[in-house]
Amino acid sequence: MVYDEEAELTRYIWDHYSSLMTDFERRVGAAIIGRMKAASSDNPIMTRLLNERWGRAGDPGIDAALANGVETFRRRVAQRVLVEHGSEVFVNRCPTCHRVVRTPRAQQCFWCGADWHR
Repeated sequence: MVYDEEAELTRYIWDHYSSLMTDFERRVGAAIIGRMKAASSDNPIMTRLLNERWGRAGDPGIDAALANGVETFRRRVAQRVLVEHGSEVFVNRCPTCHRVVRTPRAQQCFWCGADWHR
């Protein structure tokens, strides 16, 4: 697996610091999940329900936020959180390879296997 700093930092912010996002950003995040679930459904009725209720299909604000793609939106939000709330975000990095680890409390690196448990 290839390490992508921006992608890992984006995942880390979305997974652990959504409390620093705006209500709208969290709503778009929920819509992303709803749309992904709808896209993987084989049942056309379930697909429609997921898109309407959770994916918020047809919501002009959410559709506009996702106009350039899901990853573009997610990265933009992560960058904003880091700029506006950088002092509140602890980016846990491996002491050996300095890559972003999975969680703020992780003590083992997914990337190089380093283990710094006490």
